Amino acid sequence: MEQASRRSVLKHLSATVIGMTLIPSQPLNAAPTAAQKPFVVRGAEGRGAEHYRMMGFDLYLKVAGKDTDGQLSVFAGEYHRHDGPPLHVHYQQDEEFYITEGEFLVQVGEERFTLKAGDLIFLPRNIPHSFLTLSETGKMVFMTHPSGTTEMLFKQLAALPPTATLAEVEKLHLAHQCRIVGPKLTAG
Repeated sequence: MEQASRRSVLKHLSATVIGMTLIPSQPLNAAPTAAQKPFVVRGAEGRGAEHYRMMGFDLYLKVAGKDTDGQLSVFAGEYHRHDGPPLHVHYQQDEEFYITEGEFLVQVGEERFTLKAGDLIFLPRNIPHSFLTLSETGKMVFMTHPSGTTEMLFKQLAALPPTATLAEVEKLHLAHQCRIVGPKLTAG
């Protein structure tokens, strides 16, 4: 029963994502620039082999901004206990996190939520947020819209050496319309 429920939620989530890409962002007579063909991105693969290893966890680009005329990017993340980014804010993008496995603590503004497989949270732009993996492992699908430069931010963060300073990380965030505003979350 739980598997069927999860499939149902994923089907509805997919329909929502697809529907969002159909909302015209250009005049009706303008030709879309995104590919008009379906595609499949399997399990631990990224669109165009885009895989980002950063802060100890793996992110895979599933739907690129170029696929949606910049309206949406979709990522899948694989995490281990205590993984998560520092508290940060996006100035031009909303996000949604859909938990597919494990348990996460998510902070949005001053509120904290514990999310498990099947849960989704909407993160409005301009509100600081972060998450912490509470289970041994966890997976989530997350979307940013509009796409903005999140894909480039992740690519540049993944390219930083392990000796990168916080100042270097903060500089990249600022270049991509977001800012680190606090430390990583901790359990307790």
